[in-house]
Amino acid sequence: MKKINFKILLPVFFLLLISSAEISTYVSGRTFFNHFAALLIGIMSMFVFSVTKYTILLRFRAAFFYAAGILLLFATFLFGKSVHSCRAWLDLGYFTFQPSEIAKLTTVFLLVYYLGKNYANRNAFRTVFFMSVFVFIPFIFVLKQPDLGTSLVFAVIFFVFLLMSQNDRLLFFIVLTTALVSFEVVYFCVHPTLSYRFFVYLLAALAGVYVFLKFFAKMRRPQVILGIFYLFVSFTVFVSFRAASALKPYQKDRILNFVNPKRDTLNSGYHISQSLITIGSGKFSGKGFRRGSQARLGFLPGKYTDFIFATVCEEFGFVGGALMILAYGILFYEILKVAVRAPDCEGSFLSVAFFGILFSQTVLNIGMNLGILPITGLPLPFVSYGGTALVVYLTMIGIILNVSATTRGY
Repeated sequence: MKKINFKILLPVFFLLLISSAEISTYVSGRTFFNHFAALLIGIMSMFVFSVTKYTILLRFRAAFFYAAGILLLFATFLFGKSVHSCRAWLDLGYFTFQPSEIAKLTTVFLLVYYLGKNYANRNAFRTVFFMSVFVFIPFIFVLKQPDLGTSLVFAVIFFVFLLMSQNDRLLFFIVLTTALVSFEVVYFCVHPTLSYRFFVYLLAALAGVYVFLKFFAKMRRPQVILGIFYLFVSFTVFVSFRAASALKPYQKDRILNFVNPKRDTLNSGYHISQSLITIGSGKFSGKGFRRGSQARLGFLPGKYTDFIFATVCEEFGFVGGALMILAYGILFYEILKVAVRAPDCEGSFLSVAFFGILFSQTVLNIGMNLGILPITGLPLPFVSYGGTALVVYLTMIGIILNVSATTRGY
């Protein structure tokens, strides 16, 4: 008991308490049973992994877990159950689970094992290449389901491990490319055809870069750098235009509604519109538990799944939302402390990877509830309804607790 890190456990159980209190008032029957069954299994899994040495888990079972995760993803294409046009669930009769959530965990296991084993050559091309392959395989499977939100989490996993491999130049290039491509995809969604204004902006940017290199950087041949920059931008424009053209209509609507929340408040923008109304109606102290009119009367979609944060804000106001964010802040801070103090690189990698997954999903979910990020369909960790996700999150916490206990005894 002395080795249990209660600074991690207390925020988690606080969030689970809020989740169970809200979900239990909205669901009944089998759905009610599924939630509490998943909660019980998750707590048991957390306990088992908290007392299981993580190094043994990685060195002898990482490849097996990863292969099992890929097979489960492949099985969704053969026997998967489709929900809202997304074929991401396997129905075994007694229960339904989501393999992509399990694949997050198994992919991290293999990446931690591989990077730890090749840490001396962490900057080598071979190491980065194989890490890319390990992430790319589940990423493609999830993207084909299609589940764009979960596929973004695999992109975050790759980013985290690239950061830990200390490839600074490659990391800078990927961040720059991602930011530029994201901006261009939004532009092409707003302007479906290649408008002349985009090329005017591009030429203006090139002229600005030329002036800076010629007169401020005093470079003799700025046209060389300018040519490389032009080829780079041209490549991103091509990729962005193809990506924007490949987006499904509902995905384009999410981007357009993010740019202009008032664009279509009764149809494609209904979710974000009602989320903002629900949050605003809670004011400072909220309407009271089970007294939220927007959620209770059915105006807010996903009131106990993707938009449960808005539900909590309506019933408990700014105070309730702030307490949830504070709980997440304490949890993430403690996870990073465990990562810094871990006695070996495997423990540090596991903690940082799980931090990246939980932090990114929390930011994306709360951001879409507040209308400052596009809707991605990602659940809020430990709070949103979802059996497989809850079990996986609690398993991550169990492993972090094991790393923490090992650190204290080191």
